[in-house]
Amino acid sequence: MTAERYTPAIPRAETSTPPARSGEPPLWLLIALGVVYLVALTALLFAPGGTFLERLRALDGGICAQAGSHSFFPAGQQLPLCARNTGIYLGFASATTVLLASRRLRADSFPSAPIMLVLGGAVALMGVDGVNSLLLDLRLPHLYQPHNLLRLATGLGTGVAMAAFLIPVANGLLWREESEQSSFGRFGQLAVMAPVLLLAFLAVGSQSDFLLYPIAILSSAGLALALTLINLVVMLGITNRIGRFETWRQVLPLFTLALALAVGELMALFAFKTWALGQIATM
Repeated sequence: MTAERYTPAIPRAETSTPPARSGEPPLWLLIALGVVYLVALTALLFAPGGTFLERLRALDGGICAQAGSHSFFPAGQQLPLCARNTGIYLGFASATTVLLASRRLRADSFPSAPIMLVLGGAVALMGVDGVNSLLLDLRLPHLYQPHNLLRLATGLGTGVAMAAFLIPVANGLLWREESEQSSFGRFGQLAVMAPVLLLAFLAVGSQSDFLLYPIAILSSAGLALALTLINLVVMLGITNRIGRFETWRQVLPLFTLALALAVGELMALFAFKTWALGQIATM
């Protein structure tokens, strides 16, 4: 018998470049999107024909009555959103920022049942305050004298509730792998929002001159982001692309389209509102 020669297996050389993920957008598209964002931001800030605040008021005016008696005026300038809507979308932006900082921005589970009750109570309080304010506007009996600080406070709580539910819905449709995270699964996580909302409340309520632009930008960004996420959810359902994304880079083109639609929708609503008020004025 002859001994069989043993030939050791030679491992293949590993390449340093990882395999590309399927569906990854090309570099040229990402650069083009970056240019689009830069041009849009430059136009918002510097295009002739109106001030930056006037453009934000036009962007937000389609979903907000912007009544002067219901608004804050830091530096003598009316904020783009009324007190209640400033609270809602500033709360939405604040909650989104907290989720990002705590690495739960990809959370795809709703809050726990006890926290749902707390957040639902915040929405109910805003509803009560809104109805009470409406009764006063209609010169009907009402429970108490409305105040912009109450509108702001109840709006902030509602904004957190919106983020706590809308972000998991979008994440549940976007990502291929489940994160198994909750937006606010424990009271400790929700408690982090308390000092953030207090700072937001004091910032808006103080009507400080130097806070005019930060508040106007953050609240308008919260509105645009909320509507963008709603558009994104609808688009994912229509295109049947549910659960196909792995990275934020893959999401960016679709997110940009959803954002562009949100801006278009807001401007269309403002144009319709302007036209309708003009028709009423001529009657």
